[in-house]
Amino acid sequence: MNKVSVIIPAYNAEKYLEECLESVCGQTYQKLEIIVVDDGSKDATASIIKKYVEQDKRIVPCYNENHGVSYSRNFALDR
Repeated sequence: MNKVSVIIPAYNAEKYLEECLESVCGQTYQKLEIIVVDDGSKDATASIIKKYVEQDKRIVPCYNENHGVSYSRNFALDR
């Protein structure tokens, strides 16, 4: 089985992030890496990410200053 990486860029995504993470974390494929990039959010995005990291060890949190979605995807690819 190959590892599959899912990159989720998030900026002020508190309204949708939990639903997104529930969906991705609900996958049964165990060789899944879920990279969530908080792109300098000013809402509860970071605390939601931290909550899910405690629940699912497949989640890799990344934090950076706001640079936009393309930068966030590339930031995650570099990890």
